[in-house]
Amino acid sequence: MGDMISPIAVTGATGFIGRRTVEAARIAGLELRVFARRAEAVPAHWRQDAGIDITVLDLASTENLADYLDGVQSVIHCAAAMAGDHESDTLDATQTLIEAVVKAEVPHVVLAASLSVYDVTSLSDGDTLSELCKTGVKGRDVYAAAKYEQEDMLHAASVLYGFALTTLRLGAVWGPTRLFNAHIGPAVGPVLFSIDGGGKLPLCDVELAAECLVKASQSANGAETINVIDDDQPSRRRFTNAFRAIGWPAVVLPLPLSLMRLIARVTPNTPAVPGLLRRPVLEARHKPLHYSNELMHKRLGPVTNLPFEIAMQNAIEKEQAQ
Repeated sequence: MGDMISPIAVTGATGFIGRRTVEAARIAGLELRVFARRAEAVPAHWRQDAGIDITVLDLASTENLADYLDGVQSVIHCAAAMAGDHESDTLDATQTLIEAVVKAEVPHVVLAASLSVYDVTSLSDGDTLSELCKTGVKGRDVYAAAKYEQEDMLHAASVLYGFALTTLRLGAVWGPTRLFNAHIGPAVGPVLFSIDGGGKLPLCDVELAAECLVKASQSANGAETINVIDDDQPSRRRFTNAFRAIGWPAVVLPLPLSLMRLIARVTPNTPAVPGLLRRPVLEARHKPLHYSNELMHKRLGPVTNLPFEIAMQNAIEKEQAQ
């Protein structure tokens, strides 16, 4: 990478993605300013590391974030809610960040965004999803809606205020403590209902996400969007077979996608109806697609990618050792 651009800041630093991003940035030799909401969530070894400057604050309600961003060259924005208060944790936090970035004149923001913002209903079965695919979250869950709005806010601000914005749309991020994902099917106790109409899983190993976020922080390129997805994208069957090493599921019951599509066609598309019975949600999780990560390799490569079964085995072993 040549000369390193430093210091960089990381929001949501103690979250699932943020924590790995901090570790990857330190391995790369970057000086860091990290923001965490709870002091007790900060790993002890960070406090001993002179290269990590830790600030405990709630992004949604802080007034003086700009003071902490003085001299920062790039912000990696990982703060967002997976569940719970999307309004505060994702949107208010992003608004605070934008104001502070503008005030502190930070030249570059890297957003840990999500593949969930794509409108896959614009694609046919068997198509390849790339950065050219349409975005849109009509009828989708609150997470997708919040991530869509977060992207929109940052993009509008980058155009208005002139900071560079790299949007990394991460696939279904997985790793130790978060092995399963919504693209497989619903589960009840020991039973997995597998909705499988073919296609690949858009997985993103948390280590790959961290590596790409750090690399992106080192190379501003105007406003750009890059999908970050594992090279080895398993089928749902391959995923389930590898996942069974944890001793679950005991039973896999196939639910044909064609049947689910028939049901979703006649159920009303309202938030009161379970997600998988609503067509936009069902298609986002289960439409049989392929996923392109060509741009990731072109812009951020070379990156580390393990064969899926080895990565899953490693993740299971790490989780069981914790």
